[in-house]
Amino acid sequence: MTVSLADSPLWQNLFGDAEIAALLGDDALVAAMVRVEGELARAQGVVGVIPAEAGNRLAAALEGCRVELSDLAGKTASDGVVVPALLASLRNQIPPELVQYLHWGATSQDVVDTATMVQLRVVSDLLIERAQRLLDRLCDMASEHNQTVMLARTRTQAAMPTTFGAVAAIWGQGILPFQARMLAWQKGACRISLHGAAGTDAAMGVWAPQVRKHFAQALGLADSDSAWHASRDGVASLGAALTLLAGSLGKIGQDAALLAQTEINELKLQGGASSTMPHKSNPVAAEALVTLARTSARLQGALFDAQIHNHQRDGAAWAEEWHSLRQLCVAVGAALNNANAMLKTAKPDTDRMLRNLTDAGEGIFAEAAVFALSRIMPRPDAQSAVKEAIGTDGSMREVLKNAHPEIDWPQVFDPLNAAGRAPDMAREFCALVAPKQRSKSE
Repeated sequence: MTVSLADSPLWQNLFGDAEIAALLGDDALVAAMVRVEGELARAQGVVGVIPAEAGNRLAAALEGCRVELSDLAGKTASDGVVVPALLASLRNQIPPELVQYLHWGATSQDVVDTATMVQLRVVSDLLIERAQRLLDRLCDMASEHNQTVMLARTRTQAAMPTTFGAVAAIWGQGILPFQARMLAWQKGACRISLHGAAGTDAAMGVWAPQVRKHFAQALGLADSDSAWHASRDGVASLGAALTLLAGSLGKIGQDAALLAQTEINELKLQGGASSTMPHKSNPVAAEALVTLARTSARLQGALFDAQIHNHQRDGAAWAEEWHSLRQLCVAVGAALNNANAMLKTAKPDTDRMLRNLTDAGEGIFAEAAVFALSRIMPRPDAQSAVKEAIGTDGSMREVLKNAHPEIDWPQVFDPLNAAGRAPDMAREFCALVAPKQRSKSE
């Protein structure tokens, strides 16, 4: 039985991510913990905390160990953490003379936190790659449609002309920072935890820094000079980066759903069927992006709350992270999958965009008219002249043309000209994405 939509057989293809769930699941966590114990022994052997031969033999022996989750479940519930049960299983499988060197100087939280970072390092690489694919697609859309005029809408109302390329660029601007945030997190906060029971290096003493150096290098993680058992900003910062990305994806979904709605119909999306209305095509992927963004925000709230750890270690706040962090990663992975799938087949209807722009009337050029008149009169007078022209029974354009023939009114009322720097914004966004495309192919 499942109670989460992320792993529900009915809903996981929409709200879940099987690939990320497998990378973060219990089997993967246990495998990472076994690897952590092995690399710890090897690093301690290199430094001399334990005999070098024992360290290498123990690491090799652990690679051959097999652990069944069902064997760990009962003791995990009674201990509140899986490590004691795991160690009991491993001790039964390794040579007796090596047992004393297993888990030397570490604490349960060191093992779980480090193993979790091993998992998250792989997941973060995967999310970066998916985000890049999305940026590539948005760049293609921005480039192709940098001069495709359409109606900009502010607070749901017709505002003035823009281009669909600029819309795609704005969507992409919300995705661009994610990769830098994740790379910074990988470099700094994706780190080992190895400071012992109370975070004081009491067991390994002066050898601890060298052990950590070799340990971190073997695992491909950052080193950690200080204990972070009760300092969880690194975890919270990962969640924040993921939640910011989810929010940007939710923005794309919200806009896409609105552009696809019947009365606007400027973006064609592959949709889902209605149970009773054959004509409908519901924007399922777009709606899922909004749902996942809101879900991610709530999960991140729990990670912020879990920063409040008491004393040197806190089982309650620590467990609160477990309830949220993996779910957040899966939600963001699902959102990226939905966004990539949706935009891969999305088709802008350029004819409908132009028709909606025309149907909005001349009012959408009012600001452009004000600034054109401001070249020959004070801006308050220009605003009054435009308001007066709008209030007449005739065409605002004709009224202004007759009153001020010296103005180039065809240019003022040209949609692409009125869109300002929208085409340039699209091109500038693509220029930011292009270096990433080149580095990816090198």
